[in-house]
Amino acid sequence: MKIGIQAALTILSIFIAYLIWDSVDSKIVLTESVATRNKVVQQKLEQIRDAQVEYKKVRGEYAGTFEQLVDFLENDSIVQVKMEGEVPDSLLGKEAEALRLGIIIRDTIKIPVREELFKENFQSFVDSISYIPFSRGEKFTIAAGELEKGKMKVKVFEVKAPITAVYKGLKTDNEGIDMTLFIAIGSMEEPTTNGNWND
Repeated sequence: MKIGIQAALTILSIFIAYLIWDSVDSKIVLTESVATRNKVVQQKLEQIRDAQVEYKKVRGEYAGTFEQLVDFLENDSIVQVKMEGEVPDSLLGKEAEALRLGIIIRDTIKIPVREELFKENFQSFVDSISYIPFSRGEKFTIAAGELEKGKMKVKVFEVKAPITAVYKGLKTDNEGIDMTLFIAIGSMEEPTTNGNWND
């Protein structure tokens, strides 16, 4: 009987050790998965921000919908100013004078947005721009508008993804993760184009 109890205790301690190892291993896997997903979503939000910045340069405001942003990316142009010639030392700081004298020439050209932004994967980026990675089809929320700051009106935008969508499929219960949070870039309350994460 003593041998039977010892065998049972040995099996029990092996089982408990396995449960502890499995719990630690699961925690490590979850931590790595969360970090990877955060990085991917943050990079996509930064690309959306880049598109919004160019949109504002051309249209004077930020896009309030992904349809507007996609239309801009696919059909609009970015204006670039090319300068030919060099300003001589005698006219440094006086580009207008050099321009008037014909020493330098400024030429304004329009370049299709698709030839400037996201060249390597333009179409796949545009096709998936509104979808949150890892979310199985959920979409970012996007908003744009205007704030008054110090008697000035400032254009603002915000694009965000709920953590529940970013971490879809992960076992986050009892892991101390606040599932009410968002990963966001821009803000409807502050004139910023930064993300809400720490680099």
